[in-house]
Amino acid sequence: MRNEIDTVVTSAGTELDSETLGRLAKAWESDTWEGQLTDITVGRPRIMGEELVSVTFRLPKSRLKIIKAIALRKGETRSEYLREAVDKALVSDSI
Repeated sequence: MRNEIDTVVTSAGTELDSETLGRLAKAWESDTWEGQLTDITVGRPRIMGEELVSVTFRLPKSRLKIIKAIALRKGETRSEYLREAVDKALVSDSI
């Protein structure tokens, strides 16, 4: 049994019904599609408004174990937890 999609909303906010979607898919698959692909971003979407850079430093294993446990408990990645901790420290130190 095949599931039909009633409508799909594109990232630009355009609604496409299943008939239009089927027609576009058929044109794409037969190499007759005349549309234009734009705004393709390769890779993961940015999580912040600016470019991120890697920062590397060493911690005792015991601290990393605690960081991982807290992040897991909060439903965050280790990186998310550490970014939040740095942000809190920066706010606290700038007061």
